[in-house]
Amino acid sequence: MSILKVLLAEDDPDIQKVVRMSLKMKGVKEVVVTDNGEECLARLSDFAPDVILLDVMMPKLDGYGTCRKLKENPATREIPVIFLTAKAQHYEVKQGMDVGALGYLIKPFDPMTLYDQISELLANRNKGT
Repeated sequence: MSILKVLLAEDDPDIQKVVRMSLKMKGVKEVVVTDNGEECLARLSDFAPDVILLDVMMPKLDGYGTCRKLKENPATREIPVIFLTAKAQHYEVKQGMDVGALGYLIKPFDPMTLYDQISELLANRNKGT
């Protein structure tokens, strides 16, 4: 599966810029960036991403709450969600997976391999693993 559209919920402008450049360099056509979970949910009314990347620590609605709402909504529950966050303790990763995330990528990340890591998670999902 090629990734053409990504929705990124991240409040750090530097991370936003690096993720956008990294993904566009690999052929992603559209990267929509929001600053918090509420904005992320609102954007889904007019944007259908192939994958959603979520930070955990964001204002208004954190990543866990955002993922939970995405998975509770029949219209958005099938969109793959991957956490991209510095929250790397075992219990934090478990919490992310428990609310329905497909995967969990840790900051700092390598911009040169970010697309490949996302693609691998999506490929494994499509294989049913």
